[in-house]
Amino acid sequence: INSQSGKGGIGYILEHNYGFHLPAKMREEVGYRIKAVSDQTHEELSPTAILEIFKTDYINISSPIELLECHFTQENGISSAITIKRNGEIKTYHGKGIGRLDAVANAIMKHFDIDFSLISYEEHALQVGSNSQACAYVCIEDSNKNITWGAGIHTDIMDSSVAALISAVNKTQQ
Repeated sequence: INSQSGKGGIGYILEHNYGFHLPAKMREEVGYRIKAVSDQTHEELSPTAILEIFKTDYINISSPIELLECHFTQENGISSAITIKRNGEIKTYHGKGIGRLDAVANAIMKHFDIDFSLISYEEHALQVGSNSQACAYVCIEDSNKNITWGAGIHTDIMDSSVAALISAVNKTQQ
């Protein structure tokens, strides 16, 4: 892949070499990011280099907010209890929502004074089998209409979904 390559080529490499089925709009953003690296380095990028950029820039980003635990209860909606490490301090925060991801998003917005809307969510298995890892993709939009994508990988689909949300939120904080 070089600076002249299209986003479809980058999406193809991530899908066929590594099993990532990026949402169309995320594929566009990742494509621009990969092409920017190629432009800056004046080099063609190997599939391995593309994967490393994708991992570093999108997957399981754990700073400044690191998710340690997440628990849910269901009664009049969904309640979440998320244990977060931020600036070396560990605290548990609570949120309510119509679903699990909504409850986590509401806890983050309430306790970290961050305002966003969850505008896209997709997920899939990375391998075949009951021990496969799940990959989730989340897109959030802030009050200025800026969109930010994050991805999460975990053996549990809900944990991968929350990791994707945390990744997107963390990207807005960098």
